[in-house]
Amino acid sequence: MIHIRPYKIFGLVEASPAERIVQLQLPPRRGEGGLTLLEACIVIAATKAVKARRAFEFGTFLGSTTLNLAINIPENGEVFTLDLDEASLAELSQHPEDAALTQTHFSARTLDFMGSRAAHKVRALTGNSITFDFSPWKDSVDLVFIDGGHDLATVKADTEHAMEIAAKNTPSCILWHDYNNGDYPELSIYLEGLSNSTTIFHVEDTMICLWFNDPTNAIHSCIIGQ
Repeated sequence: MIHIRPYKIFGLVEASPAERIVQLQLPPRRGEGGLTLLEACIVIAATKAVKARRAFEFGTFLGSTTLNLAINIPENGEVFTLDLDEASLAELSQHPEDAALTQTHFSARTLDFMGSRAAHKVRALTGNSITFDFSPWKDSVDLVFIDGGHDLATVKADTEHAMEIAAKNTPSCILWHDYNNGDYPELSIYLEGLSNSTTIFHVEDTMICLWFNDPTNAIHSCIIGQ
């Protein structure tokens, strides 16, 4: 695992000062599994760095990250967000922390992206991510955000699916949330093991890890050489 300061990710966004402006929903909740403000900015910076038009999110929860992705991709962009429904939940034995978040998701009257000016970019999907058919998205997604189930089986399956749908011929990025979260030790152990064979960056002061498909090696050179 390569540990980097946040500015290394912000430095990947090549734009003039006037163009380095993003839109962001301020975190509305505390202690409910969402991203911190810094983490949300890291996700958006990665989105800008790979010039993402197509994003896929594992774990919708209350739709805050979905909204932040949607308002920071082009007008013709797409955000696909996958979460459990009642039928797929019956197939699983969830981590206790995840089970509580799932019930919060089910009880939500609305999701944060609904009613926004970017809602037309969002396609909400339901199903068990372990058995979901990702073939329609193969090699076509610019940015994947993994923040669904945190048990080992789900994290492993979500990561393998993410690698399959990430674009191969152009820069793309996979992000994981909850690295070094004491509630989810299996996730951290898995990512540490994966980092032995794959270049994974952990952004310090956050629970975000990133992997880049980097055909020209420009992104890795920029991060390591800064």
